[in-house]
Amino acid sequence: MGMEDFLQLLTTQIANQDPLEPMKDTEFISQMANVASLENQQKFTQSFTEFAESQNQVATQAYLGRKVTIETNSGERKSSVAEAVERSADGQITVTVDGKAYPIANIVRVELVDESVSK
Repeated sequence: MGMEDFLQLLTTQIANQDPLEPMKDTEFISQMANVASLENQQKFTQSFTEFAESQNQVATQAYLGRKVTIETNSGERKSSVAEAVERSADGQITVTVDGKAYPIANIVRVELVDESVSK
């Protein structure tokens, strides 16, 4: 139940209460406290989700220039240097290896590039 649903339910309850036995102050205060608590929980959840997404983006940038091992959809593993990290419009993060983009979930290993081999 979302905040709007809860407020609509509370409004309906108040509008349709028995005038001879109106809602007690303590009940109303308790329900308002529940509304505030629900709203705070929703804000916290949203903030935490945004924080986790930003941390994920920062962490994936560490793949750049590193040797990554990718497991392809066919189960084959290939290793090469990560050329790019990209986030699509729908929020999916991919790593480009050998010119092809793979979801970060396909990365099974990350290594430092051995500079002595490339020189």
